Amino acid sequence: MLFLGHFLIFLQSNDIFKKKRINEIDSGGRMIKYLFSIFIVSFLLMMCSKNNSDVVSMEEFQSEILSENTFVLDVRTEAEFYGPLGHIDGAMLIPIDELSLRINELEDMKDKDIYVVCRSGNRSNVGKNILRENSFNAINVDGGMLAWKPLDNE
Repeated sequence: MLFLGHFLIFLQSNDIFKKKRINEIDSGGRMIKYLFSIFIVSFLLMMCSKNNSDVVSMEEFQSEILSENTFVLDVRTEAEFYGPLGHIDGAMLIPIDELSLRINELEDMKDKDIYVVCRSGNRSNVGKNILRENSFNAINVDGGMLAWKPLDNE
């Protein structure tokens, strides 16, 4: 009988141990799920609210930003600048291949936004990156001159 009593106590304590261990594992699993959820939410918030202040569409640029005080840097070739797509009045031309060598010409613009334009938005993105690496506040005009809609006075 004594043996049976010890056996029942052993089973109960073993059962309690199992429940405690399961609860620890379960709470650890919940903690991992909780941390993973926080990570996912943080990641999504970061991606959704990513500050795209370095890119603007040509449509937004034309309708909301472009004015006589806007500084526009065109990084196309001279032939493209004067070619069929035309250019934005007042834009400064520095071809992308020359930008690194001629960056000192923009020194007076360090405290202004520089809107970088090309044919489609690819070279202007490279130009924007070059300027940002040199402490300029550059914004890529995505879509480039292919997306340009002639203004009423053009």
